[in-house]
Amino acid sequence: MPEFDQARIAETVTAMLSESHGIAATADGGIVSLPQLSLKIVVEEPIWHQDGQMVQIPIAVGDPGWAAPAWDQAVGIASEHEHPVGQALMGWTHNVLPLFIALRLPDHPLTEVVYREDARNADGSKAEILAGPMMTRRLGKLPKRFDEALAVRPPTLRVVDRLLERFTVSPDPIWVYTLSGRANREPTAEVVVNNARLTDRFPGFDDHLRWGRGSGTVKSWAVVRPVPS
Repeated sequence: MPEFDQARIAETVTAMLSESHGIAATADGGIVSLPQLSLKIVVEEPIWHQDGQMVQIPIAVGDPGWAAPAWDQAVGIASEHEHPVGQALMGWTHNVLPLFIALRLPDHPLTEVVYREDARNADGSKAEILAGPMMTRRLGKLPKRFDEALAVRPPTLRVVDRLLERFTVSPDPIWVYTLSGRANREPTAEVVVNNARLTDRFPGFDDHLRWGRGSGTVKSWAVVRPVPS
């Protein structure tokens, strides 16, 4: 799908933010600058699958002063009414980016989806958890207790709970995402903390999910930031 390269996707993100959400944005190659928020978005070349019916877009957001931006793989699947790039970018813009906007403009309309929770670091100092919506793909009917388990504590927040028992977030935020899934009765799981895959360090983080005979995936993001005393 050569019509959507790195630069074209960056331009699309710029248009989405500036025209639909009132966030000043400019694109230069694969970099989108958000001067109002002191954030930059980085886009890499998309990875196509299934003869252009599915796309993975490596995309990151962060403060230039952080050690690294927060990387994700935005996934889109073509449908009758939606291009896969559009689906991928809509999902990322409304489920991941709002967490980082909330660090700078907590009252921006895009942040209405963000769940906020007061917390404590391992040393007792204050922190705040910002959690995004759960992105669930359902392939087959999932039992009621699956949704009940997600409502009690999503897998990403279970990982955050363990992190805060061990570490103190300072001075930069920590970002986390988890992916849990099941296909053909085979489970899959992933935990990423500040771009590092640490799944083996969080055994059982999603063992409260009950898939029954269904399959699918559930993914969500969270950001933890220190709160000045």
